[in-house]
Amino acid sequence: MFQSYYLLPLLLPLLFLKGDFAQWLFKPLGRWLDAIGARPWRAVVFVGIASLLVCAGLTLATGVPVPKVEDEFGYLLQGDTFAHWRVTNPTPPFWEHFETLHEIMRPTYTAKFPPAQGVALAAGQLLGLPIIGVWATAALACAAICWMLMAWAPTRWAIAGGLLAAFHPQVIEWSQDYWGGAVAMGAGALLIGAASRFARAPRVREAALLGLALAILANSRPFEGFVFSLLVLAVLSLWLIRMRPAPFPAAFSRLLLPLLAILALTGAQIGYYNWRVTGNPTLMPYILHEQTYGIPPPFIFENPRKEPAYRHPVIRDAYEYWLWTFDTQRGSPARLFWATMRKLSILAKGYLWSGLMAAALLGLPGALAQNRSLWIPVGVGILFILALLIETWILPHYAAPAAGLFFIVVIQSLAQLHRWRWGARPAGKNLVRGLAILCLISFSLLGLKMRGADRTGWNYRRQAILNRLRQEPGKTLVIVRYPPHHNPNREWVYNEADIENAKVILARDMGPDENKAIIDFMHDRKPLFLDAD
Repeated sequence: MFQSYYLLPLLLPLLFLKGDFAQWLFKPLGRWLDAIGARPWRAVVFVGIASLLVCAGLTLATGVPVPKVEDEFGYLLQGDTFAHWRVTNPTPPFWEHFETLHEIMRPTYTAKFPPAQGVALAAGQLLGLPIIGVWATAALACAAICWMLMAWAPTRWAIAGGLLAAFHPQVIEWSQDYWGGAVAMGAGALLIGAASRFARAPRVREAALLGLALAILANSRPFEGFVFSLLVLAVLSLWLIRMRPAPFPAAFSRLLLPLLAILALTGAQIGYYNWRVTGNPTLMPYILHEQTYGIPPPFIFENPRKEPAYRHPVIRDAYEYWLWTFDTQRGSPARLFWATMRKLSILAKGYLWSGLMAAALLGLPGALAQNRSLWIPVGVGILFILALLIETWILPHYAAPAAGLFFIVVIQSLAQLHRWRWGARPAGKNLVRGLAILCLISFSLLGLKMRGADRTGWNYRRQAILNRLRQEPGKTLVIVRYPPHHNPNREWVYNEADIENAKVILARDMGPDENKAIIDFMHDRKPLFLDAD
């Protein structure tokens, strides 16, 4: 994540200005935003297009992202599977050679993840490149943020919040890799926006949008989405109960019937997906994968599983490393405390723009005093974060379902700060304008850093080898050998969905006899041995 906190001192001189800072720029910009926001749908479309241009422009400037993290390869496998119009893939012959992290091989061959991100990547692959689907999800998520904010702030501020999301480094990061975040963020924003509107005017349309948001969350971040959905629905239910007795039955009927219908369809869809992948409608691929390969549990209050019989040392090394990460959180209150601090710092670093958004929160105390309803997103956000802390691992995209709460709080805080004056000086307005310029500067510096990033890492070497082999005549079987003490997070053995018909297959070295067996079976392929590292 690009560090931006060192830009904050540049805001200090703005406190002492007697006039409006950069009025020549912000006054016409405000009129332009008001013109766009005259029709809400136009504002939402504008933010979505702006985000799409930002995401696509960064990729064109820095190059198509090359997968590196294990999760990315798994999601790309899902996308490739769906792009071939299949739910999953048959177990390939000699599947033991293709075992790898975050994938299952039996009873079918696919990744362990829920399908939403894979669907987005499949859409992009059908359009030319999987990253196109990532751009689209980021653009839709930022548009959803703008739509959500319209229920909490004037349209001008809602547009500003949508643009803030479009340029936010965390959202940019999600738009330039393959392991997601934007899908859950967009669904969470849709859930908040629909719940806010339903509370004011109970209508079937908002209830249907609620159901759609719940369905997407269930297919993207099941645990975090479930917790966040429960919190939002609990607040909405309490709000409806406080209404006058007359509208209460009608409101609940307008809410429950569409929700139950959509959730029934979602349950059937998830059950069908589970059945096709694992053979059991109630057994998620993630659970099957952990039962087969996992040692560390997903929650810190659970006990580790018994180590399975691994066929490949590098896979065992990966899970033993993750088990060590789990063990560092247990055994004493001090360990748990410092592990909790590390998790909170990961979230703060991701969402606070590496400290730049700390200035945006200066108006939060005043906003909370002026607007009591703002305590709702603050309270829900705190409860959600507390629920995340029981997970063994935390990354910023785990909290993506609740990212909309962050933008509500930031925009309300900025709006309050904008009204603050220091005597005759419009200090708050100047701070907000200066912060907007700093955000653009930070984004530009981030783009330059991405453009100048090192492209000689192992994942680029892997991709270069695959590209070269795909251009050569005939098909190739590459048997990958790892030296002792190989870093298990640098995993080479990932394959396409249709392994048997792929131009290049990557297989694991399993010794002379096993290697000879797979080479003989794939006699139509040129065998090569690759020494990783």
